Amino acid sequence: MNVLVLNRYSLANTPYQAWLGEPGPIVVVTDDTVTAGADLSRYAEVVPIADYEHNPMVELTALRLHQRHRFDSVVAMSEADVLRAARLREAMGIGGQDVRSAEAFRDKLVMKQILAAAGIPVAAFAAAPDATAIYRFLRDHPYPIVVKPRRGHGSMGVEVIRDDDALDRFLATERSLWTDDGAPLLVESYVPHEHYHVDGLVVDGVTRLIWPSAMSSCLAHLDGVAMRSVQLAADDPLRAPLADLTERVLSVLPTPETTIFHAEVFRTPDGELVFNEIASRIGGGKIHAATKLAFGLDLGAAYIGALTGGPAPAPPAEPDQAVGWVLFPPVEGVLLDAPERCPVPGVVDYRLHAKPGTRMGRSSYSTEAIATAVLTGPDQATVQDTIDSTVTWFHDEMKLG
Repeated sequence: MNVLVLNRYSLANTPYQAWLGEPGPIVVVTDDTVTAGADLSRYAEVVPIADYEHNPMVELTALRLHQRHRFDSVVAMSEADVLRAARLREAMGIGGQDVRSAEAFRDKLVMKQILAAAGIPVAAFAAAPDATAIYRFLRDHPYPIVVKPRRGHGSMGVEVIRDDDALDRFLATERSLWTDDGAPLLVESYVPHEHYHVDGLVVDGVTRLIWPSAMSSCLAHLDGVAMRSVQLAADDPLRAPLADLTERVLSVLPTPETTIFHAEVFRTPDGELVFNEIASRIGGGKIHAATKLAFGLDLGAAYIGALTGGPAPAPPAEPDQAVGWVLFPPVEGVLLDAPERCPVPGVVDYRLHAKPGTRMGRSSYSTEAIATAVLTGPDQATVQDTIDSTVTWFHDEMKLG
């Protein structure tokens, strides 16, 4: 089997050759900034491309490589590659997630149109191609509202607009709304909420893993508040409703026979579950690591192995232990000092990603972090307490100038 991999992650930390079991030639088209430290000799060919996420040469290069290698499978793990991989599969005549499915998982307007038509609870929404569309939406749906890119990721470009003054400021800077091409934006009602994510794996049309976690606000992370996540206990009263709602969404959308998924669900103050969005990829932050610790399942290896003909994984029905994680965002200032090791009991993987002397600014996306920690414990409450202790410890130790 000849495999094309589209990649924007660190190749040193993303062992495609191990996940694939080296079934045949593996060709990688990759972001040119992520090859450092990787053993490129394990691949038949590695083609680095500058400005990878927005460069149309990624697809043209892949199609030219197909003329030489005749790929049997296209592997894509990042949100930025979901649609381009689908287009390539159709052009190459290869099975896997097609363009119709990719658009439903990638374009939030298409997604919510499908879900709303099927009776899935979602916030009121509309396309926002121009300022007039936003004005019309506000006639029926009062502030606050949310304006976001239809094909965004990592909470980039998401704006909560609470009044006319905030709308004026937004429109003064959102230049795409000044064109006649139609801005690729979505407007929706803001839903006061608790935030949950649901992650899992589908193989051969069967959901092999699905598990919810409680998490803090992605938008608060952009404002400098540490992002926290803890997997729900098996007997948590919200676990089954969150999983059931996500299963309904998977049944309504054109879900690929084999896919990973990362969903987000809101719980309103009156207890209603409102579905936010879903992606056909591994969730960000430390979701990959947390799933591996809790279930003994490497989502990347299981997905890619199944995608290329390997056996279907059989993870346990419940996690082996309680797992959580925390991301510490950059904040305005110079990082004078930060700890390289974490002494807090229960922290099993702490990493410092920023060096002292780094001048930092506000986070540009929801999983940007200067340090991360993964934590385990005997139960959900213990992990939540450990997260609290870790956040307090880090803020006490970190020094800004």
